[in-house]
Amino acid sequence: MSESGKPLGRALRPLFELGPEGTFLNHGSFGACPKGVLAEQARIRARMEAQPDVFFRQSVMPDQGVTALRTAASRLAAFVGTREEHVAFVENATLGVQAALDSVDLAAGDRVLVTDHTYNAVRLLVEARCAQAGATPLVVKLPLSADPDGIVAAFERALAPGVRLAIVDHITSPTALVLPLDRIIPVLRRSGALVLVDGAHAVGQVVLDLETLQADWYVSNAHKWLFAPRASAFLYASPRVAATTRPPVISHFVEMGFPRSFDWVGTRDYSAWLSVPAAIGFHEGFDAAAVRDHHGRVLEAATGALAAVGVKPVGPMALCAAMRSFVLPQRRPATREDALALARALWDEERIQAMAVAHGERLLLRVSSQVYVGEDDVRSLPPALDRCGWPGR
Repeated sequence: MSESGKPLGRALRPLFELGPEGTFLNHGSFGACPKGVLAEQARIRARMEAQPDVFFRQSVMPDQGVTALRTAASRLAAFVGTREEHVAFVENATLGVQAALDSVDLAAGDRVLVTDHTYNAVRLLVEARCAQAGATPLVVKLPLSADPDGIVAAFERALAPGVRLAIVDHITSPTALVLPLDRIIPVLRRSGALVLVDGAHAVGQVVLDLETLQADWYVSNAHKWLFAPRASAFLYASPRVAATTRPPVISHFVEMGFPRSFDWVGTRDYSAWLSVPAAIGFHEGFDAAAVRDHHGRVLEAATGALAAVGVKPVGPMALCAAMRSFVLPQRRPATREDALALARALWDEERIQAMAVAHGERLLLRVSSQVYVGEDDVRSLPPALDRCGWPGR
């Protein structure tokens, strides 16, 4: 049950600006911000426009002591199990990865470990940084059928001398697998590698305790599962690496170090970051156990329904939180164009929004649950797929 008194599911759609038409099963890509949080952002913008000088100098600029921005960071830090001095706001998780990656002194012969489930933008960042430094990417291959033991074993087999930095997803983007970080990070630590966790999908979808997790850096988007406005994300830096963690944009307060050197990036709209406490309040208005149960029921309903058209899930349900990916059988290897065509057809012909991706020559369909998604929504997928088909079926 939600704070509105309505049961979880499609009845909660009016709390969001989502249009009345269609079935929205792709919260994982771009999120959906509640009306109440957008209203708070509008109030913040109104204060900014009413007195810009006071707003920027007193609410944002890090040389003003305890600013509204640092207060918002403190609220977020408590939510993710750390302290304010370990958290900086960034526009998105990719930019946070860039900042951490640029803070590692890579040299010729070093390796940067990623997996074959790594988000494409992160993979491109790693390839560019390695090319610049003379380092080499090292790719851990995780099978689609992997269980926790198999995932940990894959990391153990892949580790090699010279791994300076390891980048591991908390929840993989294409395959929606929740990786067992409590077992993976100790393996990486034994190799001497620094550890950066890409938790783009994690905050709000799973419970975070960053102090216990013991990663060197952790990035996550607040605009997805935490319901914040877009362009709101955070970078956590542990005491081990904070002093060397540099902002991606060098501005007036760079000498203040992490995290305050990240606070001021010029005259921009800071309202998304300042709205994060309102988003956390919205998130905490739901019973956490009820939401987890709801997501489980929705994903199980999707799994059962899609089995009827020969579509199988990626990995076990134990590695799922609020998303699950499925393999669509094809007569040939999948291409990026196949994925784009499938997603477009589902929307244009069936008014269903879902994420499709080509991964390892397999065509995947990712389904997102959310508090506004019901079991009937996901049960609409099999007949829709039967009607519109998919490339290479």
